[in-house]
Amino acid sequence: MGTLQKKIVSVIIVAGLLVFTAAKVQDASVLEGGNGEQEESAGQKSTENPLLADSAYQQADTDLIFWYDDKSYDTYFSLAAEEYFKETGKKVQPLYQESTEYMTAVYDKTMQDDDYPDIYLISGDNLEAAYLYGLAAVNERAESYAGAAENALTAAAYGDRLLGYPLSYNTCLFVYQNSYFETAPVSMQEIIDYSNENEPGENVEYLVEWDVNDPFYDFPFVANSITFEKEGPQRMNVVYDEEIYQQDLEFFETLLSSFSVNAETVSEETILENFKAGRTLCAMLDTDSLYQLEGYTYSVTQIPDLNEELKTSVCAMTEMLVVNDFSEKQQEAADFAEFATVALADKLYETSGHYSVFLSEQADMVEQTAYETYEGAVLAPDSQDAREFWVGLKETIAAYF
Repeated sequence: MGTLQKKIVSVIIVAGLLVFTAAKVQDASVLEGGNGEQEESAGQKSTENPLLADSAYQQADTDLIFWYDDKSYDTYFSLAAEEYFKETGKKVQPLYQESTEYMTAVYDKTMQDDDYPDIYLISGDNLEAAYLYGLAAVNERAESYAGAAENALTAAAYGDRLLGYPLSYNTCLFVYQNSYFETAPVSMQEIIDYSNENEPGENVEYLVEWDVNDPFYDFPFVANSITFEKEGPQRMNVVYDEEIYQQDLEFFETLLSSFSVNAETVSEETILENFKAGRTLCAMLDTDSLYQLEGYTYSVTQIPDLNEELKTSVCAMTEMLVVNDFSEKQQEAADFAEFATVALADKLYETSGHYSVFLSEQADMVEQTAYETYEGAVLAPDSQDAREFWVGLKETIAAYF
């Protein structure tokens, strides 16, 4: 089928389903702190990566266009483009897109003219939208990802087909001051008991901090009572164990009274500052924040259970490259997507602060813990109606403040 025919079919499908209007498409996750998204502004703005300085690269004609919507990858994607150019002579142009509706922007640009992205970056919870838009070609290079995390392959697949080229992940971890705790706390109740039995230092203000305004961090407190059931395209059923769910919320209320969390002032930035200054004994952080603790002495573990009966689990996001199914250079696009996610995987963390879906050969304790946590995490569902769950969770937690 020719490109023009594919565009016509895609437009008909989108119009017929009535699911990809600007009002319906979930272009940005509700998980504010969990996906590394940058602050959005109205409209669409495209900017070239300012770090691309190789003169031969700059003078070459563009062969492939690559879009991404997270500026923390600027250095990494400039490195990938230049290294790929040195190896192949093919110029990939990375363009940062600042848009309120990223997936809609990819679709609109693809339908409007030839200056659309051949490859683009998305998070796993937008993969269904990409597929239903007709913007995701099948990844024919699955063998290259044999050593990647299983959750990464699951997140990059839709149905029985691998679509995405998994790049990085983000999930929640628990960091604590090892000068106070000789071993990792096994439960939140243990931390409460510790505070009742010990006087903290004069500088200590908080037992545990996390961004209570972001459902990505609140999810572990209710995860044991929730199951996501995929019912088909755009449809997801959230099944609650009502008895356990109520127990979770009751314990959550106890935590708030014990930990003195201030919902009005808490943020990822203040949590990091307080933890590094010793004002906070423990904190729940996402893996994308850990690079900011480099050089600081601390210990890391998975999120502790609530108590002996109430367990916890975390949610995880997966970032991936996707080849546009409308691209006339799909093989070249797939080659770059594989190069950027596999060949340069060992450069990802040092240039972006994101952990690769491939565990480093010499992974330290922090990366090993992050990787194991990701492998055991609940993947953020990619159904288009999943947004309702996250909004509902945020509203439920907000009611306790």
